[in-house]
Amino acid sequence: MAQGAPEPRGGPAIDAQDLLARAAAAAAHERALGAATARDLAIPESLRLDERTRAAMRIALDQIVAAIEASLRRAVVPEGFPGIGPTLPLLHAAELAADPALVHELLARIRLDQLAAGLPHRAADHSARPSLLNRLAEHPAPELSEAARALLLAESRARSPEAGRWRLPLTLHRRLLWWVASAMREQAGTLAGVALDEALCAAVAAECALAERCAEEEVEAVALRLAAAIAPEPREHARVLLEALRDRHLPLFLALLARAGDIAFADARALLLDPGAERLLLVLHALDVPREAIAELCFLLSDADPRRDLAALADTVDMLAAIEIAKARDLLAELRLPAGYREARAALRGIRAR
Repeated sequence: MAQGAPEPRGGPAIDAQDLLARAAAAAAHERALGAATARDLAIPESLRLDERTRAAMRIALDQIVAAIEASLRRAVVPEGFPGIGPTLPLLHAAELAADPALVHELLARIRLDQLAAGLPHRAADHSARPSLLNRLAEHPAPELSEAARALLLAESRARSPEAGRWRLPLTLHRRLLWWVASAMREQAGTLAGVALDEALCAAVAAECALAERCAEEEVEAVALRLAAAIAPEPREHARVLLEALRDRHLPLFLALLARAGDIAFADARALLLDPGAERLLLVLHALDVPREAIAELCFLLSDADPRRDLAALADTVDMLAAIEIAKARDLLAELRLPAGYREARAALRGIRAR
């Protein structure tokens, strides 16, 4: 006579199928842990994130996913769909949260915040002088004063919890909306059907439309409009760039750099955040920024970012005198090419190098 299942000892009863399923799950977990450990060991120390940045990225991702969940849940809860909880664990399990474009954008925004926080707390060359942005806000020319006030307002909105600090580009925002909506639908399982699909898709469409309407009022877009209104002459590039950096207004600095070089804001940001700064220095050289101004810029960046080697940067600045302007302008011309084309070229060069 077969022996029956043992009596539970204080926990829920399990049957043979439960036991087999748990054993299979344990084996899968062990394989996943081994694969993750192998990937972790393969990362060179020079590419590892410090714990402060890693924690900031986790918080940033959690904040933006939670904000999307809240907006979608408000749209679907009246329909009466239970069983929907936090979606980030499911996104991690599906490796969607490790999407390279999403990770790159979050890291860039965190690095930019860290750089701004590390810059010296001083308004300008003279401590009593108002910052560049505040002076522009009081400028008699309406196109300048209105654009400067719009940037001050956009920066204030970006810092408020209601607006959400971790704004993403529209393409990434749409992608994350669909991921979160799909994870919510997956959680509901058999408790819901086409009605939930339709409610979630309608909610995502509404959120996408709202994001498109708000895009022109985001900090980057407003900063670019102010840079266009300032429209400094080439000989004034050094002055306005340094003033924006001294004032810790990095969006304005990046917008001015992007406009001066006729490059995308994201490319200007990548130049600024590269701790080696070789490409940034070459672009400034191509723009005929004087060596003294480039040297001061390097000092400010090194003071703000412990990853930067001031002595190495000083050597690079000294080398600029030996580099023809035409060679530096070749780099600038490459940055003006469409990003998709440059990414495809880089991918193909990587294949040929194997």
